Amino acid sequence: MPLTSSLARMNNFPKLRFLEAVPLEDEQEQHFALRDPSGIAEEVLVVSGEALFLMQFFDGKHALLDMRAEYQRAFGAFLPEERLHKLVAQLEHMHFLEGASFQEYKRNLEKGVLAQTTRRAAHAGSSYPLEPQALRAQLEQFYINSGGAINGGPNQTNARNGARVLGLIAPHIDLRVGGTCYTHAYRALAKSAPADVFVILGTGHSGLYNCYSCLPQDFETPLGLVKHDAEFIRELAQQHPFELFAEPLPHRSEHTIEFQTIYLQHLLGGKQSFTIVPILCSYAYVMMTDERCKRERKIIEAFVEALRKACAQQTARGRKVCVIASVDFSHVGPRYGEAETPDAAFLNQVRAADFELIDAITKVDAERFVANAARIEDRYRVCGFAPMHTLLAATTAKSGKLLQYEQGRVDDHKSVVSYASLALY
Repeated sequence: MPLTSSLARMNNFPKLRFLEAVPLEDEQEQHFALRDPSGIAEEVLVVSGEALFLMQFFDGKHALLDMRAEYQRAFGAFLPEERLHKLVAQLEHMHFLEGASFQEYKRNLEKGVLAQTTRRAAHAGSSYPLEPQALRAQLEQFYINSGGAINGGPNQTNARNGARVLGLIAPHIDLRVGGTCYTHAYRALAKSAPADVFVILGTGHSGLYNCYSCLPQDFETPLGLVKHDAEFIRELAQQHPFELFAEPLPHRSEHTIEFQTIYLQHLLGGKQSFTIVPILCSYAYVMMTDERCKRERKIIEAFVEALRKACAQQTARGRKVCVIASVDFSHVGPRYGEAETPDAAFLNQVRAADFELIDAITKVDAERFVANAARIEDRYRVCGFAPMHTLLAATTAKSGKLLQYEQGRVDDHKSVVSYASLALY
């Protein structure tokens, strides 16, 4: 694409998409790695500190001439026009800028995703083994490790006790950090009266304009294919007055549904027929409390009602439904923007805040859950508010039980993520 036509189309007012900038270790000069957290643009671009300075003016309001003036004021040096043009062209080529080129690229990606019949296992070979035998061995080991649910694996259990799990909260943290905590959730399923369909409410980390996105595809796992429930999805979409399939791209790399399919297939594959309904959820507590978020609240309330009705329709046909919320709780420490590493006293505060939310969950009280998050303005960055709230608002469960709570260190700077397993009955 010619450079001149590219700049003309943007009218010399380039607008940067939302990106993450990660500092890189460099003794000579500070550099940053730019990446698209949505995963739409897949490449990473390394830029200098000067380039990153310029990008703060890529807001669709500053002309290129304005940027050159800002550069001269900041660095006392002349910025050649061609150098700035080269940066703009590079950002557009990598799909980091808003505009017609990016929209065309995105539409083509969406068509490609929706044309597929299965969703590939995006994290096999990285977060967990690609080979079936190695994956089974790892999952079995999680059950018997210190902190795991039982000795002997998920199916070495007494007869099912008849109490059916209607809702499940399981972690979505990397299995290498919190794999044992998952086992408490799936041990509860092993003891429960079996379900026919699992609605998996994954956390959409990259955000969703319509708060929810359903992917009507089977999920590949190293342990076998997990089938989606086309009938349930069709009825859910009929009940929901808003768009449910318009944002498929986050599903490509999002792990929060994928990790649950692995545990489900390990537990039930080859033993019991089941299907899934894969749905990503993304919204914050403010969308339930702030009057400026009327649109989002209307979508959320409509989806909760649609999910409740779709589950009831399945129940009327004699099919049992379990809704799984794939979530983590608090995120604290330098990795998440805090200046200091969390000490024991601080982590006790985090635990207390988490248990305020957990208390609302065990009481199956969606309003209290929202109020507890709003009271501290999500101080500790809970990752999973939307799936948990949706589950609590839609379920017919009457009580919940905490099965396991953990705080796991996730980097060398002692950053910590908390996560838990709970069952709703």
